[in-house]
Amino acid sequence: MDRKSPEALRQFSPGRIVIPILLGLGIVGYVLYGEFAKSGKQLEEAWSAVDWNSRTYFWLAFSVAMVPVREFGYIWQLRLLTDRHLSWASCFQVVVLWNFFAAVSPSIIGGTAVAIFMLLKEGLSVGRTTTIVFTTIFLDQVFYTAIPLYVSFFVPQDDIFAPLYRVRSDLLGTSMVAGFWSAWGSLLVYVLFLIAALFVAPRLIHWWLAKLFGLRWLAPWRERGLHMANDLLVASGDLRRRPLRFWLAVWAATSLAWLARYWILNGLVGAFATTPLGFFDFVLASARQAVLWVLMVLSPTPGSAGIAELGFSWMFGDLLPVGTALSVAILWRLIGYYPYLIVGVPVMTRWITRVYGRDVR
Repeated sequence: MDRKSPEALRQFSPGRIVIPILLGLGIVGYVLYGEFAKSGKQLEEAWSAVDWNSRTYFWLAFSVAMVPVREFGYIWQLRLLTDRHLSWASCFQVVVLWNFFAAVSPSIIGGTAVAIFMLLKEGLSVGRTTTIVFTTIFLDQVFYTAIPLYVSFFVPQDDIFAPLYRVRSDLLGTSMVAGFWSAWGSLLVYVLFLIAALFVAPRLIHWWLAKLFGLRWLAPWRERGLHMANDLLVASGDLRRRPLRFWLAVWAATSLAWLARYWILNGLVGAFATTPLGFFDFVLASARQAVLWVLMVLSPTPGSAGIAELGFSWMFGDLLPVGTALSVAILWRLIGYYPYLIVGVPVMTRWITRVYGRDVR
């Protein structure tokens, strides 16, 4: 890994960080300008429609309180997956930077490559690092696919997808619904593949991947594919030996992180909703957010910039005062997304100094 350290460190260079941030902010600005231009409303007009009362402040406080809860869930998860090899402080730095690089990368790429590099530099073995990364990916994908199914027991699908059919372009609304089910189906196939590779038939999947990437037309991806096959086999050997209490603890940490992530948005909807947020509306907001998160996974923009804000305004516009949805979407991103861009650079500087020393360039 040391031989590849200069290559990995380039991910921490200012150009690799600043450009995606500026690109993301530019996309958000363009979306904002386009939406307000079409609606004919100014930002001040949209916020003047909000009734500021005790309910608003309660849900705003609830939303902000979910941010440290979310981070604690991720830190707790990483601490468990490292078998407590990393301290709480080290887990905090790795989690913040993992999410920071996910925020400045297209959602479909995320910050996994940087996370692998960081865990190795923290002194974890290749096998342990591989297991941690695949376990995290597996648990996240299970959440992506399970939540839409779970909430459908409480909320009819017509209520979940209704906003997409009210988008000005009927074709766009229909394609969004089709896009969700296509994305969800792809994630489900991926989850089933991980279950087979990690728990059910790891050697069979390893043999199949080796044969697949041995084909001539896949030669450009052969090295990466064979590396992934070996990593899956190594991770499987570790994970299949884990006791039930380990999985219960890791799943509890994952659930805490993801529920808090969902409830950041739910809190904002509760703060600015036209009517008090009851149980049904709370679950409905979670269901629509599940749709939004699945679509955001496939976004080509850094941190799903633009897609997240516009998707929010579509999915939650009917629960909020007219003209305020996009403004609340920006507030949602300010609370749940942009803090990573603010704290990421100083945490990154501190981590590099701790790992490499003060003379690193």
